[in-house]
Amino acid sequence: MDTLNDERGQALVLAVLLLAIGAVAISGLRTAQEQILAAAREHRAGEAAIEAATAVIADAYVAELRRETSDGSGLDVFAAVTDARARDAARAAAAEVSSLNGGPTVGAIVVRCVVGLVDVSLTISDRLYRAGFHGPLCSQR
Repeated sequence: MDTLNDERGQALVLAVLLLAIGAVAISGLRTAQEQILAAAREHRAGEAAIEAATAVIADAYVAELRRETSDGSGLDVFAAVTDARARDAARAAAAEVSSLNGGPTVGAIVVRCVVGLVDVSLTISDRLYRAGFHGPLCSQR
């Protein structure tokens, strides 16, 4: 009698086939889980990075307020928060925080200063992150 023709042989082939399907399914689920966790890690790093960048820009805003009150030379909040040095410092802070959280490289920092609002945005892996703060002395030139 041929082993594949009797009932035990056919059951064995079916069991091996089911095990193979199960292994492929588990492998696919593991890959999907890794992708989901990587995306969550990147998102968390992006949020932390934009908060760090916004904190640096807020420090520049406050420094301009302090400078104006100490020397009375006039207030230019727009220039203070959009200055290249402030943006570079914000990008450096964002890059460090992103790196510490396992995130990718941080793109350019964009700072907008419109009536009553300072808006900071950056791009990480083609995803835009934004944060801001109330800046009543902020106005576009």
